[in-house]
Amino acid sequence: MRVGIFSESYPPIVNGVSTSVRTLMAELERAGHTVYVFTSRAASDRGYTDDRPGVYRYPSVNSGVEPQYQLPIPFSSRIKSAIPTLGLDIIHSQSPFFLGLIARHVARKLHLPLVSTNHTFYTEYAHYNRLLPPPWTRAFLVRWMRWYYDGCDRVLVPSELTRRSLLAHRVRAPITVMPTGIPAPPPGLPSPDDVRRQWGIPPGGRVLLYVGRLAPEKNLEAMLKAFGLIRQACPDAWLILAGSGLGDAATRQAAQRLGVWERAVFTGFLQRAQLDPLYAAADVFLFPSKTETQGLAVGEAMACGTPCVVINAGGAPESVRDGVDGFLVDDDPAQMARQAIRLLEDPTLRQQMSQRALLHAAEMTPQKVAGRVIALYEELVTAAAGRPPKVMA
Repeated sequence: MRVGIFSESYPPIVNGVSTSVRTLMAELERAGHTVYVFTSRAASDRGYTDDRPGVYRYPSVNSGVEPQYQLPIPFSSRIKSAIPTLGLDIIHSQSPFFLGLIARHVARKLHLPLVSTNHTFYTEYAHYNRLLPPPWTRAFLVRWMRWYYDGCDRVLVPSELTRRSLLAHRVRAPITVMPTGIPAPPPGLPSPDDVRRQWGIPPGGRVLLYVGRLAPEKNLEAMLKAFGLIRQACPDAWLILAGSGLGDAATRQAAQRLGVWERAVFTGFLQRAQLDPLYAAADVFLFPSKTETQGLAVGEAMACGTPCVVINAGGAPESVRDGVDGFLVDDDPAQMARQAIRLLEDPTLRQQMSQRALLHAAEMTPQKVAGRVIALYEELVTAAAGRPPKVMA
């Protein structure tokens, strides 16, 4: 098959969506399919060269929300004329907005099946729109998602919670739960002591890790409060925060205010390849966000055998089997601290959960997930061949 993927997020942008896209693409191509990518040209593209052919980039402008997030200008005569020559069999959009609209238009014009993945609880990000009150923005987003997804042949979601959310928004299109596959870490990672040394942590220091954007919706202050309690019980504990974002300064200020600044390590933005050594070196992974559709970082930590303590909200808890390979807790710093301390002080429990986490992660490899996606593509392509063309809307 020849697959057209439309996504605003794609390298050099690194986030959950671009990671999901690249992971799926690699497996599709490994299985012998051809993938074309339609994305935006980010500000960070200067000097960046795509490492593969078949990437078409629309011009873009800064979103004003995050420096790396660009708003594509979905008009390009060059791309418009190229698309009909590619012989696409199916279209897969990664958002219901800008390039998602182009994907919808292309699918209708070329009479191709349209799949869309809902990666994000968009209503939880209404506060980023400064033009309208958040309730108005949320109401608009609900109506927009209903309109867009009902124009798709299939909607993919990374968690059961996301599926229920779209059903609550009265989306009528068929919805399939399809988590992003998590690759195993590469061999030959640095030793935990080397990783600690790199980030100024003394040998034997116990490491708690958070990976993700530093932003208000990530609930990071609750984690910092939990870390304050953890330090009282485990004076040799350190917290590494790997990520960047508009909440960077506020998170650093909170660490100072809560008295944990001296044991908090802020790495800034790290490339994906730089994260596996951190995951593998950490004793416990902490995840306080309540707005994730899946929580890729939780799966990545488990693929490195790191037990997770996750707030039981959003889609991230679906990656953890409570009491088996991690712990689910309420949005309560004391609960998060209690379970993290339990793992730090019980090496046998930590090792048992580590082994179970590895086994659990092996059930969600990229190859297995891609096999399900390919089967879905083939089903939709076959169905589209036997139906009349859709009317343009």
